[in-house]
Amino acid sequence: MDCTKFHELISLYVDEEASSVQGQALEKHLESCTGCKAYLANQIKLKNMINESYNKVVDIDLSAKIMNNISAPKLVSKPSKVKKLSVYVAAVAAACVITIAALMSLHVDNNTVAGNQKLEEYIIEHVGTGNGDFNGQVEAVNIEK
Repeated sequence: MDCTKFHELISLYVDEEASSVQGQALEKHLESCTGCKAYLANQIKLKNMINESYNKVVDIDLSAKIMNNISAPKLVSKPSKVKKLSVYVAAVAAACVITIAALMSLHVDNNTVAGNQKLEEYIIEHVGTGNGDFNGQVEAVNIEK
């Protein structure tokens, strides 16, 4: 049986918008259709749940509480000793890193970079006649990787 038109009537019936003729036709159909009876029961439950959700008690003082929270001055908390100490330690560590980097950059010289001096000695030993008669300084070395 096609109950689509009766489902529409059930919605009207639950909302108390069905005419008396529509109501009588629906009631007659409900006597023989268990599917529509279940649909009607579900629609009534749904309507009751919706009505209950709108019947909540509203706290009248809610707006006053909100306004008090907005206008109340906020207390500024002082940083804890641990937080102060951690900031101090971080600053000291940063200063140490910067100092070490600055000292390292002052001692960098093109002739004394790690490994270049040994490379220069190796070239001086092996470039000459083998007697160590090379008495100069290596100006540049090109090394391809």
